[in-house]
Amino acid sequence: MKFILRAVPVVARLSIGFIFAYSGFSKLLAPVENFRGALAAYEIFPSFTLPLIAQFFPWLELIFGVFLILGFASRWSALALAVFSLFFICSLSLSKIMTGVFPAECGCFGEGIHLKGRQVILLDSAILVIGVILFRIKKHWASLDQWLMKDQP
Repeated sequence: MKFILRAVPVVARLSIGFIFAYSGFSKLLAPVENFRGALAAYEIFPSFTLPLIAQFFPWLELIFGVFLILGFASRWSALALAVFSLFFICSLSLSKIMTGVFPAECGCFGEGIHLKGRQVILLDSAILVIGVILFRIKKHWASLDQWLMKDQP
């Protein structure tokens, strides 16, 4: 039973980490204009912010996703990815309210995986909740954090 209690957060951490690492990596493989176009379809972002978001957001997703996979800065990486999920939930919801429909393409996974608006909101809601739970866990088992803090009192 103790093993299961330790393993569940590890599986959650790895799952969220892989989702975001894949998401960021797939967007980085495609031309930045693809993600910028997907963001423009939301019709809620000022046009001057689109290049900045499209350029840096995939890198942040990839970095924090890899950090969570490795268990490096686990708590803060989980919180950052939970905030990213909240950002996407709010963005999709606001787009739906303002335009009456979800954007045809969320841009979440580049060209790799295509999800509908409701699917993205459900996925991001689950990631938000799990991310906050992972943030609240002080010690992450099977993590780089645990190994680095081994000699700490």
